[in-house]
Amino acid sequence: MDDVDLVVVGAGASGLLAAVGARRMGLDVLVVESTSQAGGVTATSDGKIWLPGNQLARKLGVEDSTADALAYLDAVLGPVTASSTEERRGAFAHSAGRLAHWLMSSNVPLAPMRGASDFHPGVVGAKTQGRVVAAQPTDRRGLGPWASRLRSLDPGREPGRVASLPLVNRVMRPEGVSATRGEALVAELLRRATANGVEVWFDCPLVDLVDDHGRVGGVVVRHDGEDVAVNARRGVLLACGGFEANQELREEYLPLPTDAAWSLHAPGGRGEGITLAMSHGAGVAGMDDAWWVPVILADGRAYPVEGARRAPHGIIVDQAGDRFFDEAAAPGDAVRAFFDRRRTVRTVPSYLVMDNRHRRATDLGPWPGGATPRTAVEADDIVRSDSLTDLAQALGVDRAGLLGTVVRFNSFAMKGDDHDFHRGDDDGHAGADHAHKRHNPSLGKLGKSPYWAVRVYPGDEGTKGGLLVDSDSRVLRPDESPIENLYACGGTAASIMTGTSPGPGAALGEALVQAYRAVLHIGLHTSADQ
Repeated sequence: MDDVDLVVVGAGASGLLAAVGARRMGLDVLVVESTSQAGGVTATSDGKIWLPGNQLARKLGVEDSTADALAYLDAVLGPVTASSTEERRGAFAHSAGRLAHWLMSSNVPLAPMRGASDFHPGVVGAKTQGRVVAAQPTDRRGLGPWASRLRSLDPGREPGRVASLPLVNRVMRPEGVSATRGEALVAELLRRATANGVEVWFDCPLVDLVDDHGRVGGVVVRHDGEDVAVNARRGVLLACGGFEANQELREEYLPLPTDAAWSLHAPGGRGEGITLAMSHGAGVAGMDDAWWVPVILADGRAYPVEGARRAPHGIIVDQAGDRFFDEAAAPGDAVRAFFDRRRTVRTVPSYLVMDNRHRRATDLGPWPGGATPRTAVEADDIVRSDSLTDLAQALGVDRAGLLGTVVRFNSFAMKGDDHDFHRGDDDGHAGADHAHKRHNPSLGKLGKSPYWAVRVYPGDEGTKGGLLVDSDSRVLRPDESPIENLYACGGTAASIMTGTSPGPGAALGEALVQAYRAVLHIGLHTSADQ
């Protein structure tokens, strides 16, 4: 039996951060990863990290505090729940800024993202920028032979699902050498982990947890074709994602309809960590929730449409041709509108309807503004018509409903005031096109042919439900007693962000904070034992 201090299950950003932190404390660390590459969903994401209270906000002239962050979280999240307790909210608010400082002290280059607002800027404690940070570009070649193990933004180099916007790939990586955003964060963490002696086993799925008289004594993994038991003296951290890729679990727990094809997940995320821990007595919470985001499908892949749905000269309608929510709403609120509306009208899929000004100016999924491949039209991934009447017929949308909706919306756009859903009224909505001179930059008439449409689905960036954990990321039983030596973070742990999301990058921010607090708890216990 192999023998280490800490086993980390999952080589995503949170798992690698835990490994780096544990090595800095002098612990022997083994990371086991079920796939052939490190990075999880983070490596193919925009890499935004929501960390309120970080010192970098001052570079943008923003003063933030733990008190402001906690007030905002309480206002947005509402009453406490089994997973979103006062203790966990407080732990996140107190630790987020400290984590940002720790990353910078570990020479992980972070910068604040100008203009990235909280999703609910009118709420007490909210900030219009300063809380969202991202890793700066880094040279992949610094990883040496480990570079081939880094999940990539470039679909030609790594054939997994790609959640990044093509504009990032096109502009930020002209020579394919620089790692950017989420990939850059993972590259920096992987570099530090491997350079400091962390052992990583790839293609090594978790088989079971070792039960040592009520405590978790290690793991059983499949390594080189054999089941291998690894003893973990100080703990096991489950950082292996949620169940977003598991269609069976999705249909059991998530609102219907649901499809793993609508998820921006990376390979993995089948829920093994959750189900195995449940079999050893762990409790779960929030299993009906996810990090919702509207998506489109192109060439069989899911892509977010965050900028496109907020841009002027476009609207989202259901199959009756009616608008049913504020297209500039926070992504979680937008998807919940899909599920609320579907009780009376079919909303899956809905349709993002655009005029030619929108299509020429705005990136959409894998297609840059002004460039729509003929193959995409032929594959029916995007629909083009010379008139709204023809577009409605091609989509199977009620013609009179769509025409009436466009007439009504155009009247709002001319006045700069969306009377139905108040789109763009809140200056904090990231993504509104402020280059336009109109009173409300999110509104613009649909009137320039040809017209375009894509199908929009209630997608996600991962599931929110998972194992019950405390403020130190210890896994709890249903009676809230901790299972000794077992920790969880990221998609494997139930999120505190119930019902909504506070800001861009909240999922990654929470996952990293959970990993950080788990390592602090493990390290303190190690010091006490010594």
